Amino acid sequence: MNDAIVVALITGGLSLLGSILGIISASKKQTADLEKALAVINTEISDMKEDIRTHNQYAKMFSENIPAINQHMTDVDRRLEVLERGKAS
Repeated sequence: MNDAIVVALITGGLSLLGSILGIISASKKQTADLEKALAVINTEISDMKEDIRTHNQYAKMFSENIPAINQHMTDVDRRLEVLERGKAS
């Protein structure tokens, strides 16, 4: 074989090997970055789920107390009417 062909094959082979190693390295880095981002997202989702549970507990508590609050307000309104009638007399 001609020396130029051997040199070209060696150079091409080394260039191809360098490209492959670069692609593998970039892929590993990108995978690691994506795994970190996914871990952060999963943590944020867990935090949001806990916040939603807390919110729902308060919403449930308030919705259960609304009839009692309405009844109390009705009683207060009646008492005010009685007091106002007493002052008007």
